Amino acid sequence: MNNSMRTKVLVILLATLGMGVLGMGQDVASDAEILKAMDQHRFLDPNTGYVRETMEIYAQRPDSVNEATVRLSIKSGDDEEFRLRIDFLEPEESAGQAFLILPDETVLLCTPDLAMPLRISGGTDVFGDSTVSTTAGINFADAYEIRERADTTLNDTPVLQLELEAIGIGTAYPSATVWVDPVTYEPLEAVLYALSGEPLNRIIYESYVSVTFGDEEEGIEDRYVTVQIIENLIQEGYTTRLTITDFSVAPIPNDLLDENAFCTSP
Repeated sequence: MNNSMRTKVLVILLATLGMGVLGMGQDVASDAEILKAMDQHRFLDPNTGYVRETMEIYAQRPDSVNEATVRLSIKSGDDEEFRLRIDFLEPEESAGQAFLILPDETVLLCTPDLAMPLRISGGTDVFGDSTVSTTAGINFADAYEIRERADTTLNDTPVLQLELEAIGIGTAYPSATVWVDPVTYEPLEAVLYALSGEPLNRIIYESYVSVTFGDEEEGIEDRYVTVQIIENLIQEGYTTRLTITDFSVAPIPNDLLDENAFCTSP
């Protein structure tokens, strides 16, 4: 899935699939290998073409705390096959709302009182913070190149610090600093910058989980981030915590991802 698609599909697009875990461990990895691993380690990919995830959103704002639970139904593949359905489970006033994102970046909305879906803008903010969607689903491999590497420490732990520069002019964040595990290249923390060099967002990749798809001896092992914290460095007091609490890899019924049956398939 390309970078422009990721920035269109609201906050929950952080769960769009990568391409599986890249086995690292060689003495020197190329820039392309590092960037690819940074994406692959963040997104769950069972190699089945389907995944459903439950995600909790906890949004701390200067004058409030907002919480929501959503279910993501994802069909992966190339740009012509990709589908993402987002169902709001909680809070009660949002339950029953659903979004469907199509391969051409169309975003459809359905609510319990609609017989037909509405086409809407994909730029919806998340509890007052419009930067969460572009930050959560950032695609390092497609959008950036490594300008500089340096061995350093983060919270007293040895890390590899990467200075990234955007490849094209359409990237939401022209540059970024990312601290990664020096062996696996799992991102640990990132700061994203404006064209002026002003820091805009900080991402903390707080927790990773390893899973095995299939039997233990011949199954496919994957590793993905379950908790990430997004801090808005421009709007003081705006912090969003995103937590994947559950997932399944069973096939998803076609009508759940079909724009023609979208509003009649809960």
